[in-house]
Amino acid sequence: MPNYYAQIEQDGRVFALSELAGEVTASDMIPINEELYQNNRLLYTRYVDGEFKGLFAQMESDKSVIKPDGEEMLTVTITMTDLLGKVQSEFNEELDIELNGMKQTVKPTKGVAEITISSDEPGDFLMKTIGLDRNAELKVVVSDGN
Repeated sequence: MPNYYAQIEQDGRVFALSELAGEVTASDMIPINEELYQNNRLLYTRYVDGEFKGLFAQMESDKSVIKPDGEEMLTVTITMTDLLGKVQSEFNEELDIELNGMKQTVKPTKGVAEITISSDEPGDFLMKTIGLDRNAELKVVVSDGN
């Protein structure tokens, strides 16, 4: 029967998941069940007071492409979730995002934030969250259809 472990750094951050043939006793090897082992979201969480804790962002947009006319809008929804994908409705702290190197802060309400984007220049732009246990990225495309 396999033994599953989360390997943690000194600060408790999970940096690897292991499936071993034998049982291991080490302070940086935390026994986990198969369900957690199969959950890739466990990586980069922190092991604190006997629990894995982490904050994740999920980004979705209402459109895949907008016109470079400065008028058409694209709305990005950023949802804060935990290790199991549950929305963190108590998360209301400012959230740092970056769009092509420019930082901006948004304030979620009940774990969800929205930001609206328009542009008069065509191109591909990268939006990402900053400073979370696992950050999210979303490509924003501004195209005139050519």
